[in-house]
Amino acid sequence: MKSADLQAIPVFAGLSPDELARVAAAARPVHFDAGQVVVNEGEFAFDFYAITDGTAEVRRGEAHVADLGAGDVLGELGVVPQPSHRWTRRRGATVVVTAPTDAIAIDGGDFRRLTGEIPALADAIRAVAAERHA
Repeated sequence: MKSADLQAIPVFAGLSPDELARVAAAARPVHFDAGQVVVNEGEFAFDFYAITDGTAEVRRGEAHVADLGAGDVLGELGVVPQPSHRWTRRRGATVVVTAPTDAIAIDGGDFRRLTGEIPALADAIRAVAAERHA
């Protein structure tokens, strides 16, 4: 994956070119068709995702929680421990694709390592987590 592919995603916006290159090296492109489930509530978390094009819906139980689109991330709470809540590595919601969607995926272990090595990325992920739990 190229660093330029990541620049439109807000959590990566504050990274240096070298940091972007390190994230890009760990990222892989993925595609989901409408109706596909990206993650299921309660399952173990293995990957972090960032949507580059398309839309998805977040659900807890039967309740609609949020809509996601290009630039949004998901799965960060399951793969990176947050001081604001107990970390279980289990998904807190189900995400269902509502239109054909392209995204990047990063293995959870790689993503934890990157957030440990890149303070700006860790800060961006903490900000997303704080916003979702506000």
